[in-house]
Amino acid sequence: MDEKEMEIMMKQMQEMQDCMQKIDRAEITAAEQRAMKISSEAKALCAEGKRDQAQGHVITFSKKLAKTPALQELRRCSEMATGMAPMMPILDQYKAENFTHYHVCDN
Repeated sequence: MDEKEMEIMMKQMQEMQDCMQKIDRAEITAAEQRAMKISSEAKALCAEGKRDQAQGHVITFSKKLAKTPALQELRRCSEMATGMAPMMPILDQYKAENFTHYHVCDN
């Protein structure tokens, strides 16, 4: 990596950091806690044999999660430095389209 590429990378990282500082951390924490609760609820439904209800529960949550302003901003910030910093797992873990390829009870 030459000096020019290093400068570009450092600038991108600074932009991403500036962007991340504007995100409502409380909203992210609340979303993570809600995701853990939904996961537990889905596991319980799966254990009871209520597969369709568990799947629907997780899909409904994932659609609501996608509309969370802080998570939308987090995704935008993380895209600024694609390949330089890992995205938070919650961004991909609960994408509604993930649940069209597998069933939550089979995970």
